[in-house]
Amino acid sequence: MSSEGKGPGPGRGDISPEEAEAFRRRSDAIGKRLDQVKARRAPTQSVDARARGEAFARAFRFVGELLVGVGVGGFIGWLLDRQFGTRPWLLVLFVIMGFVAGLMNVVRAAQKAQADMAASLAATPSVADDDEDDR
Repeated sequence: MSSEGKGPGPGRGDISPEEAEAFRRRSDAIGKRLDQVKARRAPTQSVDARARGEAFARAFRFVGELLVGVGVGGFIGWLLDRQFGTRPWLLVLFVIMGFVAGLMNVVRAAQKAQADMAASLAATPSVADDDEDDR
């Protein structure tokens, strides 16, 4: 495709030095505004991400404790059933006991996490100190 008949001026895709300078100034201004927005958002996003990660870790710990309780109870019940020939009664009994033990561990861990959260919230001031409090 030729550039004939398109009039004077730069060819296709070419911009004048004035336009390039104006584009660079606009691009720099947008970059500065984006940096300001990122600087304002970064602290809150890092706190939110950390809190979300801690919540996931706590949830996996709870699930793990419950599953380990059921698994250990089932294994002990299976061993005792095999030893005494009472299949499946001790297995059922110890699976239930393992579930209860796992549930108690989950409740205990949740209460500890709640107490830790309450202590950390009590340690941080609800309102930031300002100059008016010094008078």
